[in-house]
Amino acid sequence: MAESFGREQKLTRRVEFVRAYSRGKAYATPWFVCHVLPFGDRDRPTRLGITASKRIRRAHDRNRFKRWAREVFRRERLRAGRNIVVRFRPTILSAEFGQFRAALVGVFERAGLYESPSKEKGDS
Repeated sequence: MAESFGREQKLTRRVEFVRAYSRGKAYATPWFVCHVLPFGDRDRPTRLGITASKRIRRAHDRNRFKRWAREVFRRERLRAGRNIVVRFRPTILSAEFGQFRAALVGVFERAGLYESPSKEKGDS
């Protein structure tokens, strides 16, 4: 498992975020809204974009929640060919990591982002 969160895993351009907001399917939880947009190219890895507005008061809080999202994303085995944007709500301030992780994994499951075990490489 790669320990880094490289550029190929990140949404970096504003247009990519706007496209995910407008065309992607939204999955809401009390702590965040997750927008998922398939982009058709199954050879490119799924990428993550994170937004945390100043409504989440302090910068160190925003940075902590972004780290949490990157960590969960990095450790989960997701299907290729998707753009995911996680937009935090101010209620995230009351969340603990275990709760956040369970909510984000639940969204990934609802969105059908997990690879099916029978299609993994090396299986006959």
